[in-house]
Amino acid sequence: MRSVQCHQCMEEGAFRGLFIQTFSATKPFMTANFIAAFLFGVWHIVMPLRSYVNGEMSFAAMVLMSVGYIILAGIMGIKWGLLYRMTGNLWVGLGDHLFNNTVATNMLHVVSSTGADELQIVRIMAAQLISFAFVLAIYICRNRKSCVQIEEIEEK
Repeated sequence: MRSVQCHQCMEEGAFRGLFIQTFSATKPFMTANFIAAFLFGVWHIVMPLRSYVNGEMSFAAMVLMSVGYIILAGIMGIKWGLLYRMTGNLWVGLGDHLFNNTVATNMLHVVSSTGADELQIVRIMAAQLISFAFVLAIYICRNRKSCVQIEEIEEK
């Protein structure tokens, strides 16, 4: 469990803390968030690559899973970046990341007759899309309220 916690701390610190801060110095937040999220997605292709190297999946399945992980981890990275932007700290995203990796990924892991969990990405994708939609709705709502408040101040 401690290695899982350290792993999330490293990822949040690097991808949301360091990369978003670094890219935000020269780019708008959303651009910086998308770049960090893409890099976070690429970081995660090691899982299907490992399964391919170990003979647990075919090359075609590895490529498909790699694309899926880039998209999935990218969506999760965008969500955690939005949480970082809304709260001003990494703790909320870190908590969600820990919950995802502990519950959605590890506790719901199923091994098939081939040794690989072919449907793991589907379960995680469904949970993350629902979670992403929720966080995005809150982010949009907060930004609209900010815009309305700015307009009211400008009118006075």
